[in-house]
Amino acid sequence: MLNTNLYERFEKETISTVNRFEINKKDLNELKISFKNKIVLITGAAGSIGSQFSKDIFKYNLKPKKIIFLDKDENLLTELNRELLLIKNFSKITRRFICSDLTSINLDNILSKEKVQLYLNFAAIKHVRSEESIESIKYMFNTNSINFLPSKLMNLKKIFSISTDKTVNPSSILGISKHLMEMNLNKYKNKNVFLSSVRFANVAFSNGSILKYVVDRLIQKKKFGVPENVKRFFITHSEASNLCFKSLLKRNDKKIVIPNPKVLTKDYLISELTKKITKKFNFIPKFYKKGNINNNYKNRICYILLTSISDGQKSFEEFVSKKENILEDIDKSICKVDSPSYDKSVDDILDKILKSNDIDKLKKYLSIKFKNYQPPKKYIKVSRTI
Repeated sequence: MLNTNLYERFEKETISTVNRFEINKKDLNELKISFKNKIVLITGAAGSIGSQFSKDIFKYNLKPKKIIFLDKDENLLTELNRELLLIKNFSKITRRFICSDLTSINLDNILSKEKVQLYLNFAAIKHVRSEESIESIKYMFNTNSINFLPSKLMNLKKIFSISTDKTVNPSSILGISKHLMEMNLNKYKNKNVFLSSVRFANVAFSNGSILKYVVDRLIQKKKFGVPENVKRFFITHSEASNLCFKSLLKRNDKKIVIPNPKVLTKDYLISELTKKITKKFNFIPKFYKKGNINNNYKNRICYILLTSISDGQKSFEEFVSKKENILEDIDKSICKVDSPSYDKSVDDILDKILKSNDIDKLKKYLSIKFKNYQPPKKYIKVSRTI
C-alpha cells in the first residue's frame, strides 16, 4: 500500500512507540486454541483494521484451517493478497478471496457452504457525509446495521462485529447505524454462540482518516484544512487489531470492549497533531481561518485552513453512556460494557428507514427516536477536512 512505511513511522512518532494493548501469553494461548483448525470468514478484510487483523492472525501463528477474505474494494483486496503472500505461514492454509460487499452477497450461503465457524465483520460505512442522500443513508444502514447479521447460526461458534465510539449518545446517522448494529448483534444473545464487539478510538493514518489526509496533502504539496478545537483519542493499527483479538476471549462474550481511558492517557487536538506532522516534513505550519493563500509551500511555509467542525461530528469522544456500567477486566488495558439488549423496536426503526424516500422526514423521525441526533441545517460542502 502506498506510503505504508511512512504512515507506520508517523504512528510511532506521533501516537505511541509501544503497543499499549499487548496480548499476554495466557490470552494468546486461548486465541490459538480458538482459531486452530477453524474456518474463518473476515468481511471488510482489506480495510485498515481488517487487513491489520488478517496479517496478525499469522503474526500470532493462530493456524486456522481456512480463511475467506471478503471486501468490496478490488484493489485493496489484491494488495492484501500480495502482502499476505510474503508472510511465512500464509501458504500453509486454505484461503479464498471474494470481491463483494454485505449488501450484494448472500451471507447465509457463504456461511453454510464454507461451514464457517468464526465470523469476523470489519465492514462499515463510516463517513458522516454519507448522510447527504437518502440512497447513501440506506446503504449505510444496510451495511452497518442489517446485512452483517446471518439469519441462521449454522456452524458458527463466534460472531464479532466492529463498532465505534460514535454509538454513544449518537449525534450522527453513522452513530445511530452502529448503535442499532450493537443491538441487532444481540439477536442471538440467548443462543449458544459467542458475540462481541469493540468501540474504537480513531485509528491513526487509517484509510479515510484526517491524519492520513494531512500526510497525503503534504506529500502532494496541496492545500488542506483541519477542524479547529476538535479533540480525538488515537490508537495505532496494531493496537486496533489487538483490541479485536481481546474481544474474542471467552470472558468477553456478550460484551463490548473499549480501550481503558487510563491507557489512552489523553486526547489530542487535531490541529496540534497536524502541526507536529507538518514539521516532520520540514515545513513551517501556519494556520489561517479566512481568505485564499497563494504560493503555499513557498519558503517551506505550509498554510493550513482552520475550519468549523463538520455537521454530525462531536468535538470530543466518549466510549460509555451514562446508562452503561463500566466493567473492569483483569487486563488493565481494556474495560467493557454489557452488550445492549435486542428488541423488536430495532426492526421497526430499520424498516422505517429502508421504506423512507424523503430524507428530511427521515432525519426528523430519527431525531425523535435518538435525542442527541439533530438533523444538520446544512453540510459544509467546501470543507477540506474530515
